[in-house]
Amino acid sequence: MNLARVLTGARAAAALALVACLLLAACSTPAPTTTPLANATGPAPTDTAVPLTSLGPPPSPTEPDDSTPLTLDPSLLAVLPATVDAIKVTEDPDAAAEALGNDSLPAIATALDAAVAVDVANGNLVYALVVRIRPAAFGDEAFRQWRDSYDQGACAAGGGVIGNAEATLGGRQTFITSCVGGMHTYHVFLKDQGIVISASAIGTGRFGEVLVTNLRVPS
Repeated sequence: MNLARVLTGARAAAALALVACLLLAACSTPAPTTTPLANATGPAPTDTAVPLTSLGPPPSPTEPDDSTPLTLDPSLLAVLPATVDAIKVTEDPDAAAEALGNDSLPAIATALDAAVAVDVANGNLVYALVVRIRPAAFGDEAFRQWRDSYDQGACAAGGGVIGNAEATLGGRQTFITSCVGGMHTYHVFLKDQGIVISASAIGTGRFGEVLVTNLRVPS
């Protein structure tokens, strides 16, 4: 298994999702029917990181508007677990830089960053894109279009999408897609925090499920 190739595909999926968001207003495709995964309700390995008491920088005096520039915000990665199955989650500067260069993303987001955890010895990998969205420009329909586009990009190299599901992971609604090549994608919309997390994972270690289950979201 070539983990470098998998990671490249995951980054490409994120880029495709960002481009698609520019076309959200013109999209009206009905939502796909989802069915539970066989193991979706089973417990995932837990991470021992202490939950956060705060998330991101303190609020600004005024809410961001359409003129607020898109920025790289490493503090967004604090919502991710510090490790996944003892593998450290680290910032992925290349993926973040690629996303920042997308001309359409500032219309729906104010900040982003990306991270990855790679277990070379066992062939496990998870890539995560964390985006702070503009609430007025991103709702449930936009989130659905985001997921569909991301999944199409992530699964393209492996032969396409073979199934969609929903599960509750870490107490949060999670949208999961299975690809022909064995990759899975995971999507969570933290509405109270105005954050979207999309992850791509491969390997028997279920890194994507572990990451989403152990998100460090303040209550």
